[in-house]
Amino acid sequence: MLIDSQAVRYSRGGLFPVVWMGDMHIAADGSIIAGIYPGFMQDQQGKVDASGITFYRSVDKGHSWTVQGRIPYQPDTIKDLNGNKRLALGFTEPGFEILKDGSFLCIMRTTDGLGNSPMYASRSTDLGATWSKPTVITPFGVLPRVLQLKNGVIVLSAGRPGVQLRFSTDPQGMNWTDPLEMLPYEGERPAVTCGYTGLLATGPDRFLL
Repeated sequence: MLIDSQAVRYSRGGLFPVVWMGDMHIAADGSIIAGIYPGFMQDQQGKVDASGITFYRSVDKGHSWTVQGRIPYQPDTIKDLNGNKRLALGFTEPGFEILKDGSFLCIMRTTDGLGNSPMYASRSTDLGATWSKPTVITPFGVLPRVLQLKNGVIVLSAGRPGVQLRFSTDPQGMNWTDPLEMLPYEGERPAVTCGYTGLLATGPDRFLL
């Protein structure tokens, strides 16, 4: 059961989908936190803005979910020139990790159909109830995957074009290395890669991509 009085659903092709795409993690208090998109919501004036990311919390092993917090779509129109042109999907495909200090890190794709668009990052220090203003951290990328290794290093993988790895030794995950190109993408065809990756830790300082 999903309890969210502001949630707005949509229809497509005569169907009424319920999309729940994102990551789930178990918080320090044992509750389950899910960060998902699309996060359409109706504001006090009845207006529906571009989708943000919604965080839900379950204290009964996933049987019911209540709103924990939201990251509303807030584009940086200086670093993201198409930011004000996204009228429906704003932030999409969130990568969500609970860091060693208990803070939450969320990295989000943007989609505009006008070419490569940036990824944003936001943090929460109160179990996802409130979030920092999203900031641009990469010029492009889809389906960001975020993993903190036991040695403290945070790994970020994303793609399209190609596939890139980035690393952060910043405990807050807001400062990243230049990308390590895992696949060449000059003249890339869609068949080369969709850019959708996955990360799996295999030791305190090792992982699989």
